[in-house]
Formats: sequence, C-alpha cells, structure tokens
Amino acid sequence: MQLHFIVNAFAGGGKGKEVWQRFEKQLTVPYELHFTSYSGHTSEIARKLAQATMDQESVCLIAVGGDGTIHELVNGAGMYEQIIIGVIAAGSGNDFARGYEIFESPEQIERFIETRDVTAHDYGVAHFNEHTKIFVNNFGIGFDALVGKLTNESQLKKWLNRIKLGKISYAFFVIYALFTFKPFQLRVLHNGHEKRFKDVWFVTVSNQKFFGGGMNLSPTSDTSDGILEVTVVSELSKWKLLFVFMTVYFARHTKFKEVHQFSSNGVTLKSDAAILGHADGETQVLPHGHNTIEFVVKEKAWKLAKKSKY
Repeated sequence: MQLHFIVNAFAGGGKGKEVWQRFEKQLTVPYELHFTSYSGHTSEIARKLAQATMDQESVCLIAVGGDGTIHELVNGAGMYEQIIIGVIAAGSGNDFARGYEIFESPEQIERFIETRDVTAHDYGVAHFNEHTKIFVNNFGIGFDALVGKLTNESQLKKWLNRIKLGKISYAFFVIYALFTFKPFQLRVLHNGHEKRFKDVWFVTVSNQKFFGGGMNLSPTSDTSDGILEVTVVSELSKWKLLFVFMTVYFARHTKFKEVHQFSSNGVTLKSDAAILGHADGETQVLPHGHNTIEFVVKEKAWKLAKKSKY
C-alpha cells in the first residue's frame, strides 16, 4: 500500500509542524511526504495523487492538520475508489477528531498498514452558485459562518493558538458578531414539504455531531446512516442566542422552541438575501442571485483508515 502524508505545517498556529515532527521521528514504514503552501493546495495534491494511482488497489492519504485541511483532502480525493483517508489532528477546533476515528500515534499507523481495516462514511454535497462542495462535518449559512470567518481571519486566534487556547477565539467572536449580524428569511424544502422561517440567525446541515470547536450541535447525527440533520435557529433575541450557544456544548439547545431540527437525505435552502456560508468551517460566499443551496448525501462514499486497539 502506498502511504502519503499531506502536512499543513501552519495548521493550529504552527501545531501542524510540531505534530508532524513528533510522528516523523518514530515512523519506520516507507512513505512520501507533501507539504502544503496555500489555501486549496491540499486538494490539488490529493487530486493529483488519486488520479496518478487509479490502477492501485489501495492508497492511503493521511492529512496532518485541522478541519480545513481534512475538508480539502476529502474534496480532492475522497470520491476515488482506491483512496483511503487517514487523519492526524493538528488544528485548533478539531471537530473532525470528535466525530471520526483519527491516528494518535505512529504505532497505530503502522498497525493499519498491516491490517488495512477501514470504515465507510457518508459525505454531504452542497450545490450552489454553479459550485459543488463536499463536506464531512457540516455546512452552515448565517451567523455561525460569520463567526467562523471572523475567527479564521483574526490575529487573536493566531495568538491564542500559540498559547494553546485557540478554542477561546470562537467564543469571543460569537459575542462580537452579535452586534453586526442581521437575521434573514429562509425557506426549507425537503421530503416534498416547505417550511418558512423568519428572522433566522443560522441554519446548519450536519453529517456529524460537532461544530465550532466542540459544540454538540447535532446530537443525533451519524456519519454512516445516509441522513443529514438540519438545525434552524430563528426568532430569538441576540442575548438569548448567546445563551443558546452556551448550551450547545452540552446538547441542551434542542429544548428551546426557537431551535428547529429535522432529518432528510436531501434538502434545499432558499434565503432572501446574499448570505455567508461555510463548509466544514471553510468560508463560502453566496452572492445575490445565488441564494439557493441544494444538499444531498452520498451514503458510505469514502473510506477512513481504522486504527487498531492493539
């Protein structure tokens, strides 16, 4: 089996480099190493490797980075039959690591090369503005996308990452965004029905439970059930929204009447204005005239390396 590591050295404010160096010292199996240099580079590397190895039975690509790096890897190569994806978490939020199996030691990687055990998982597909995006965690529009954009672009996050407190930056920008975000109107079409919501703060389509650095937004999500969960938060004051966000860590937000959740294998969202979105935390701009997003789920469409317990 070919083994490739794709390392985002800048993930988690430099954590990617530190984590890789720790693994590198102990690995004894053959591998090829690729470092990323810019946004989108992981997808480019992964796609080239996948296309060049289509005659192989199995090829393992292991991402060393955060949720954005993993998002790019799956978008670049997840749909290729021979590709097995592995992950070493090295970001600040690491929501993927909460919902999926990851490698925590070089010994687990070497054991996997022997066993070649994998698990199959779903991914969501979002179609918008003549683009298609695959997501393994969630796709959101509205307030949470704004918070993610502010967080990812801030110097505060980079500084907090250096002292191992990067998760706090998300909470800080939740409060900051309360005073700049304007709620929007939304139509949700699924299972032949339409639901209308007004004064929407955000809507998130989830493939797994966690977002925002550990918030248990979608407690019933299962990454292998062929179903996406939709969460809509609407018609509440900014201060109550802040309180709701605090309860999400403990999955208590579902008790609020302003939080609406339902499941579907396909859903369409239509907003009344240009809105900001994100796929697995990576910002997506949805301009005027392209405010319709169609979602479908591809059941057990990609393979994840399984670590051995022995």
